[in-house]
Amino acid sequence: MTDVLPPNDLFPPLQIRDELERFFQRRKLPLGDMRAVRNGVFQLHQDYDQMEVGDATKAACKEHFPIPTLEVLERQDSRLDNSSKLLLGTRDGLKIETVIMRAGTGRTTLCISSQVGCTEKCSFCSTGRLGFKRNLSTAEILAQVVTAGRILASEGRRPRNVVFMGMGEPLRNQEAVEEAVAILVNPVAFALSPSRVTVSSLGLPKEMLAFAERFPQVRLALSLHAADDETRSPIMPINQRHNLAELRAALVKIQEIRQSDLLIQFTLFRDRNDSEEHALRLVEFLQGLDTHINLIPYNASDSRDVFQPTLHSRMLRFQEILQEKGFKVTRRYSFGQDIAAACGQLANKSS
Repeated sequence: MTDVLPPNDLFPPLQIRDELERFFQRRKLPLGDMRAVRNGVFQLHQDYDQMEVGDATKAACKEHFPIPTLEVLERQDSRLDNSSKLLLGTRDGLKIETVIMRAGTGRTTLCISSQVGCTEKCSFCSTGRLGFKRNLSTAEILAQVVTAGRILASEGRRPRNVVFMGMGEPLRNQEAVEEAVAILVNPVAFALSPSRVTVSSLGLPKEMLAFAERFPQVRLALSLHAADDETRSPIMPINQRHNLAELRAALVKIQEIRQSDLLIQFTLFRDRNDSEEHALRLVEFLQGLDTHINLIPYNASDSRDVFQPTLHSRMLRFQEILQEKGFKVTRRYSFGQDIAAACGQLANKSS
């Protein structure tokens, strides 16, 4: 057994009908089992023993197409909103976190990680304080979906949305993330609608543009958090390398490519970026772009935190200004606040 799940040791053969069919023919396996295997892995999140296929098919698939999963080291369930945080172990002894968000409507969203730790050092984010260990492989990224999917299957649920908003900056691991996204939206694999997959970046202009060119229908989110360089740079050091003028130029190009609006994530911190003036700066920065602004209440992480959540009244006024200027605005409910599973809180902490 290798220390790290290989980049893609399961999924291509199960996605490519001709290749899978040749495998079944060489092994003299019933061709009727192929769909059951593929559906079992990707749609029903079963292991091979649960599938209604012949014993020979089960044995051959176990040998040649091992389903990548990650060990669940710990599970914490929120008492507030029916979300779950999974602490998962990699083969080389590292830990990552995945969050299951179960909405009351029945819709289920998985928040998955792309790195162990994070390459960036956003001053408000607990993950950034962990430092960076390594990128996850494609199989490790998708193993989070499979592992969480099995938990949901036991509840009669399936993942409906997948968001790359867990640990790490996805576009610092662009090759593996793009491979994973391609498999998530492949009609003969996980078959998620592209509009139900979201990749979030803190603002890497070149990488965001490349991603938009390859996946114009997949949702792209920008963690902005401030619309002027003076405010943004201390919060997000990436802004010192790619300032807002460079980022704005990239967003204009991305809009020419994309087939849907760009999601702007804006966390509000008390007395830092939550004034009426800051709202008007955001209006100016986004003017002419097709965006959906998601206002996020800040989630304090620990006693070292120098940031505080904005007042509810200031968030409402911030939203009001944006809406008066014609922008689409929502306020995000942060799932899993009582188990440190909300935005910016993922830090591999045990209960």
